[in-house]
Amino acid sequence: MAILKFQVISYEVALSRQLTAGSNIKFYALICCNGKDGTRFCNYFLRPDSPVENNVYNPTTKWATAFLPAEQFPWYLDLLRNEKPVFAYVNSDDPISNHLYTGKEPVGEGEPT
Repeated sequence: MAILKFQVISYEVALSRQLTAGSNIKFYALICCNGKDGTRFCNYFLRPDSPVENNVYNPTTKWATAFLPAEQFPWYLDLLRNEKPVFAYVNSDDPISNHLYTGKEPVGEGEPT
């Protein structure tokens, strides 16, 4: 079992009417989160006509994925744009649990004005 928690230091976004991965996956958006050691956690925001693949984390290639509904894209982008620090959790034996999360924040912090 390989579990990795890493801080996201940068991210990349791709948007299109239809992007593809492999032969079947169709998605509107992709957010790839990068760790300092080259680890990548890519979140695919699927079109309704796309099959849903299983999430993966391969510790050898330092590559993890999550396949998500397109409607969740704004949640992920908002998290990466507005929170700091942001971390990724990836698990080779239970990749359905791959996710992003924030560091501890004080209650009632509010948004900057």
